[in-house]
Amino acid sequence: MTKSEESIYMGNDRFLEAWNQGDAKAAASFYTEDGVRVGAMGDIEHGREEIATAYDNLMHKAMPGAKAKMEKGSIRILTPELAVWQGGLEIQKPDGSPAMKGYVVQVMKKVNNKWLILEGHPKLFPPPRQ
Repeated sequence: MTKSEESIYMGNDRFLEAWNQGDAKAAASFYTEDGVRVGAMGDIEHGREEIATAYDNLMHKAMPGAKAKMEKGSIRILTPELAVWQGGLEIQKPDGSPAMKGYVVQVMKKVNNKWLILEGHPKLFPPPRQ
């Protein structure tokens, strides 16, 4: 594993810690200043402030107390400063309902020797038919 790959995986782990603690501002800090998030429900946020607001709404209104897990996934280094990470996503609400499953694609950018999310595209799969 390269140093860049290790750094991206570690950043994803720290992002998940912030998300699972309900810390929207910390979760948004893993994006570049001009980062873009295209949410699973089609919402689009530009910049850390909008992303933090969206995470705050998600974590405290839409899915309070939910916990997320992401697969280790895979990384494709495009240039020394750009990479793509992608992998599976699972969100468990505290109400005991079945976990929501999905997939995330992130374009990563190296900024000041730190890998940040330039664009994040989480998607949720439709629930299985009963």
